[in-house]
Amino acid sequence: METEEKVPEIAEYFYRKAINAYLVESPEKILEYFDRALTAYPGYAKAWNEKGNFLDYLGKYKEAIQCYDKAIKLDPALSEAYFNRGMTLNKMGKTKEAIPCINYGVKRTSMLGDKTAGA
Repeated sequence: METEEKVPEIAEYFYRKAINAYLVESPEKILEYFDRALTAYPGYAKAWNEKGNFLDYLGKYKEAIQCYDKAIKLDPALSEAYFNRGMTLNKMGKTKEAIPCINYGVKRTSMLGDKTAGA
């Protein structure tokens, strides 16, 4: 899990560049930053989740789901990834699959406190 290892500085650097580039840089550049962060540290669950969010924003729902799945596999406590996965599934018209993900994400956040809150 991500919380047990320190994220390498280079991975954090490109993750922050991607986050700060939203609406400023081209989508290709933002995806490049995410990819560079994830190449530097493939176990970076938070970066997988945020890459999924950006792909969802671009309408690339299947790719977004793959990112959320990777984030959840790496860090099952990352409630935000469950919620985001559910929201994307809902956009894809997969409501029956979406509702349990959304509910699980909300439940984990309210019961345990989301470790990404304020990040």
